[in-house]
Amino acid sequence: MKLAVIVDNDALPRFAREAVDSVRGCDEVTVFSCTNTSLKRKALRHGAYYALNLRAVRNPYTRLVPVDELTKRIARRASFESGYEGAWQTLPDAIIDELRGFDVILKFGMGLLRVPPSERLPAPILSYHHGDPDKFRGRPAGFWEMSQGEKMMGQIVQAIGNKLDAGRVAAFAETKVFPWSWRATLIESYRHSPLIMDEAVRNAVAGRWLDKPCTGRNYRLPSNSTVARFALASAGQLARRVLYGAFVEKRWQVSLARTGGGDVPALLAGGSFPDTASWRTLDVPSAYTFYADPFFSSDPPGILVEALRAGSGIGEIVLVDDEHRRVSDAPNHVSYPATFEHAGRQYVIPEMVACSSPRIFAFEDGVLSDVGPLRVAGDPRLLDPTLVAHDGRLYLFANDLALGANALLLWFAESLEDEFQPHPASPIRVSPEGARMAGNIIRAGDRLIRLGQDFTSGYGDGIIGFEIEALTRDSYRERRLGSLRFSDRRGPHTLNVRGGEMVFDWYVDRVSPLASFRRLAARLRS
Repeated sequence: MKLAVIVDNDALPRFAREAVDSVRGCDEVTVFSCTNTSLKRKALRHGAYYALNLRAVRNPYTRLVPVDELTKRIARRASFESGYEGAWQTLPDAIIDELRGFDVILKFGMGLLRVPPSERLPAPILSYHHGDPDKFRGRPAGFWEMSQGEKMMGQIVQAIGNKLDAGRVAAFAETKVFPWSWRATLIESYRHSPLIMDEAVRNAVAGRWLDKPCTGRNYRLPSNSTVARFALASAGQLARRVLYGAFVEKRWQVSLARTGGGDVPALLAGGSFPDTASWRTLDVPSAYTFYADPFFSSDPPGILVEALRAGSGIGEIVLVDDEHRRVSDAPNHVSYPATFEHAGRQYVIPEMVACSSPRIFAFEDGVLSDVGPLRVAGDPRLLDPTLVAHDGRLYLFANDLALGANALLLWFAESLEDEFQPHPASPIRVSPEGARMAGNIIRAGDRLIRLGQDFTSGYGDGIIGFEIEALTRDSYRERRLGSLRFSDRRGPHTLNVRGGEMVFDWYVDRVSPLASFRRLAARLRS
């Protein structure tokens, strides 16, 4: 694959450098550097925005770095001066002629660019737009989403045309909006941007385009008064966040309920969840603050939960059967005790990012014994690792701690002893809606159902369900089925099914003067 990159003055943002390096199938790039890009600013009308920009938009991921920091070899560099047609820049004829020899062009510099006709330049010019173009075209990224109370901020890689932010979409992702911080919102967005560039390049080269509308309003820079209202609203959200952290705790509990003859796909499609009067809620011993992350255990029979020890604020694994028994012996916090049946034996692969990369456990003499490492390429620390066997192969769903819970990754292996390799479709989802696992893969007849956590509101407040339509060594495809959320409490957060019975967790907020001390103690110990 022949790849060209357009930048300004031999520099590009850090997220763009990571995006270029993420593209597979090419070891070198040609850099075309524009030397006369000039963006006009109306300092009087938008002075407040430019002041806010210094703190929020200029962050570690948008910081300019020299193209020499690319890990791909630079085959050639070409500098040029663009032409101007009003606010739009144009490419010189000589540069257009040279670009004709490339498969795809990545644009990380210049402003608005007039795209030559396809007969002159067949290769698509790909560029990021940080916003969902069906709602928010134009700029600034993230500002109008926060102003209008959106919970998510979209981003696309598009083949640009001569209409602003209305090109063919090659890749799409979403990230969480943090209503108390524009800076945090943008950092979350830009740090995930490199994850969709490889998919975008492959789709563009193959002529595959997403069915994504680009008909949203074209926004402009905000006025000074709009920025003032924005800053006051963000400050109010920040104050509420600080007060919540200081005085409110989540009181998690685990309950069981019969599925009532229905199945999880029916519940996700809008079916009726069992009435709370029919739930059986597990008692939490006084030694623990809460129970969460429940999984059915077959051998020994019972329910495995994360149990947060009251004295230390550290999570342990407890087996609940006729009694409540601690079965883990990890040196630090463990949670999400996902079970996995393989070769006639039950294994447990908990989340243990505070201790190490993932390890495999099995019951011996009533306690979890360390069988060995779950070998994953790159040795990442994984959030909520979840295994499933399908068509003679093992697949691992998890989040890499380094990337966060907004990007769901997929690996595969031929056996539990082999090293799990990255799946070609990974990441399979980049969104706060459903990108972190919420339980084991559910088999409903011949259907595979994946449950993911919904982070668009509060943590642990609901589940998104997906049907896996394709799962092979080379392909992955899923479609959204629906969601589950309680109206009288928060949750569910984790849900598992066995033999017509569900086990799930939920929580209520409780005021506690010790909330901040417990959070601090848990953080220090982890």
